[in-house]
Amino acid sequence: MLLKFLSLCADPVYLIDVNCFKPPENLKVTHQAVLEAWSRLKVYSGDDIEFQRRVLEKSGLAKVGTYLPEAINPCHCGAEPRTGLDSAMEECKMTCVGALQGLLLKTGLQPTDIDILVTTCSIYCPTPSMASMLVNHFKMRTDIQSYHLGGMGCANGVVAINLIRDLLQAHPNANAVFVTTEVTTPAYYKGKDRHRQVPNLLFRMGASAVLLSNNAVSWGSRVKYRLRHHERVHAGQSEESYKAIHYSPDAEGINGIYLGKNVVTEASRGLTKAMWAVGPKVLSLKEKVKVVMSMTSGLLKKRVHSFDATGSSVQHQPYIPTFSKSVDHFLIHAGGAKVLDGLGKALRLSDWDLEPSRAVLHDYGNVSSSTTWYTMGYIESLRGVQKGDMVMQIGVGSGIKVGVNVWQAMRDINDVHLTWQHRVPPEQCLKRADGTLRRQEQFVDVSSLTRIHDFGRMMSWVLLICITLVFYMSSILGVLFVDVTA
Repeated sequence: MLLKFLSLCADPVYLIDVNCFKPPENLKVTHQAVLEAWSRLKVYSGDDIEFQRRVLEKSGLAKVGTYLPEAINPCHCGAEPRTGLDSAMEECKMTCVGALQGLLLKTGLQPTDIDILVTTCSIYCPTPSMASMLVNHFKMRTDIQSYHLGGMGCANGVVAINLIRDLLQAHPNANAVFVTTEVTTPAYYKGKDRHRQVPNLLFRMGASAVLLSNNAVSWGSRVKYRLRHHERVHAGQSEESYKAIHYSPDAEGINGIYLGKNVVTEASRGLTKAMWAVGPKVLSLKEKVKVVMSMTSGLLKKRVHSFDATGSSVQHQPYIPTFSKSVDHFLIHAGGAKVLDGLGKALRLSDWDLEPSRAVLHDYGNVSSSTTWYTMGYIESLRGVQKGDMVMQIGVGSGIKVGVNVWQAMRDINDVHLTWQHRVPPEQCLKRADGTLRRQEQFVDVSSLTRIHDFGRMMSWVLLICITLVFYMSSILGVLFVDVTA
């Protein structure tokens, strides 16, 4: 209880800005180029190529538009991909330096103003670390707190916020920069195992840089979001979950990322546990009542067995709450079309809720731990975020690990990110004095219009809760009376 109280008293964590890396146009790759390059490798049969074609068609990736580094981009390397350390570092510097450089330009932050630096990449872990590479490149301070996180998969773009939050609690008035990427070059698979071929078809290059701080005074109106809630779940106790995604050699000793057929199932299970933890903090009163009613009904049905017309026992179907009634925007990990569909079904999300994540998958592919940050850029650029909006960020990765962050907008946001300028008509863009773009549309604050109804709604739901409790208490007492008289 003391730790809980102290956490409530801790300084809030604010998100100042985010910048996602936009690869150069000459690194665009097409489905046809990928299939032709794999055909020339003379490793795969016609059935293998047909399998790869089917995966690409159902992947959700654009036929022309996603990006790969020169070392493994068939438009540059042909049928001779280079996966060595030099090629990997070349990609790493391009994406991570590019993402951080863009963030510094957007915010006006100097490298010497950075107190905490956290980097993440799952497969590629060089020595010195990626964090050290950035410290060297940008000539940061000697007392900087720097950390690199490896092997944590696609969830780390969300899960690592927990670590950064803890670091900020230990360092008052600090600026923390989070750089997340997945270097695709060393993860490229050259073998025949179809489970390991799929990542080659889905993963693409990209990186994000995020500035967080606990010093709201110094940033003032520049602050975009406040971290309201954060939850993480690790399902690694289960063998099925632990082995669903892993990096390992195939039967011929060729390393690759293994994606099991149970990835969507295990990810949905982990997500369910995470949402049970975060649900009470964000769900509306109406949804909470429905959940309580469903749980009570389930307990009653266990007590009094129900049967259908055929005499079979009726299984209670628990109520799945609708988070879209309490959350305004969703940043879902765009791991693949099937992954998005599975997560959307588990959360009862509409196509409208999933469209930003599908746009990331279409235009940039699976950029691993950066996907949710690209999604944030899409929402700010094409939809806009109003002050007070709740933004739920969901990451899923190997382990299985699931992270959920809930951000609240501190102001209206209509920035046009470089990664999404191609989707925003030029006539809708206005240039600020600092060179950044925003959309022309102005938001209408409707909170004052709805505030008058809040009290009436609250009293209605208090009355509903009372009626519900009376109903179920009478039902329980009735069941107990039947048991006693029997």
